[in-house]
Amino acid sequence: MKELLEVVRTNENGIRNVEIEVQKDGKILIPDAIFVRFEGNWVKVKYDDILWLKGDGNYTTLVASHSVFSVRNILKDFEIALPSDRFMRIHKSYIVQISEINAINTKEIKVAKDLVPVGRTYYHDLVNGIQKLGSHPYEIQSKLLSP
Repeated sequence: MKELLEVVRTNENGIRNVEIEVQKDGKILIPDAIFVRFEGNWVKVKYDDILWLKGDGNYTTLVASHSVFSVRNILKDFEIALPSDRFMRIHKSYIVQISEINAINTKEIKVAKDLVPVGRTYYHDLVNGIQKLGSHPYEIQSKLLSP
């Protein structure tokens, strides 16, 4: 049976590094989901169902479209395990699914129906990575004033 191995290493600064390795032929059996421990079972959560995650110390709250899980893993573990082309850290304590972002302002973003805070440093990366239409207010004024 092919199993995932989680290797946890601690560097000289005491920071945990989690690497997910796959045994034998290098295939992950279910590549579009992660399994989280819930009530003594491993429960599959598809990437498409994950809306956002909130880290709180050694625990992470995973909010999916159908349920909410509290998992005893740090947020960094999820950041490493989730595909970076689909998920983005937008705050020191939050990761969101990029495709579920509906609105953005300097303080928070709307993910599905929830408002999630966005950190200043992460906001610039987020805004620079999206397509934007619309003019700067000064550009609008100059266009209206010009003949």
